[in-house]
Amino acid sequence: MTAKALLASALSSAVLLTVLGAAPAAADTVPSLTYRYNTFERPAAGSTYTLAEWEKDGWYAPYGLGMDERTLIDDSVPAHGGEKSLRVFYPEGEIGPRDSGALAPFRLTPAREYYLSYWARLSEDFSWGSTSFGGKLGLGLAGGAACSGGRTCDGENGFTSRMIWRRDGRAAVYYYHMDKEGKYGDEAVLRVDGADVHYPRNEWVNIVQRLRTNTVTDGRANPDGEIEVFYNGESAALVTGLRLVSNDDLVDKAYFSTFFGGSTEKFAPANDSYVWYDDLEASTSRADVCGLLGCL
Repeated sequence: MTAKALLASALSSAVLLTVLGAAPAAADTVPSLTYRYNTFERPAAGSTYTLAEWEKDGWYAPYGLGMDERTLIDDSVPAHGGEKSLRVFYPEGEIGPRDSGALAPFRLTPAREYYLSYWARLSEDFSWGSTSFGGKLGLGLAGGAACSGGRTCDGENGFTSRMIWRRDGRAAVYYYHMDKEGKYGDEAVLRVDGADVHYPRNEWVNIVQRLRTNTVTDGRANPDGEIEVFYNGESAALVTGLRLVSNDDLVDKAYFSTFFGGSTEKFAPANDSYVWYDDLEASTSRADVCGLLGCL
């Protein structure tokens, strides 16, 4: 059975109607689900995958950048499963989510712990940058006001945890928390069998992130938050002892945040680059995540 067939069979008919229903969800009536997925099998190949189309598939975001200009449902490369995948465009010479890639904070039913899984395939000539190298890949997890962008995380303004690449495609998880060491987020390099992970070009890879927020006692953040990343089913990074919040914020966003940069044009791609995404899942239960169940 294919991964997409397994995903479909895992849901009851009632949940399928909620997730895949034709009517977009209003901002204040987002389905209360702790498992959702997207296989990008609709709309027709060649169509822009706007926020309105995301809503038809059960994913709501209050705003987005690049969705109308740089996303496409595509059947020109083999999908991970099915016939289509989502292609995101990163134009030569451009950085930041206004001009590169795409950004949207998709709402999740708040929970202390979430798993987020997706497949990614970089174009065969994907550029890692010009003279500086770094960018955000795919989706991450976030909560509250999603502290990022060089802001101080004070426990009241949320947190973010996203995937990045560095020189030669070296993979890392990049996270904002209350005790970060500098102005920007901290990062942990992905390693499997003692070797750094480097994202390959022209090949599907699976990325799963697990984030658990810390507990709070009388307004005091306890250092028991965790981030774990799995690469092709193998645990590749584990960060423990995190203080992410000092209030009641939980994980409540699947944060599509993918672009080149860095803050200067030195991070811009040397040529037009693309990433295809497929079989996106978010769940509070490890048992729902195909990438960790052996159905790779």
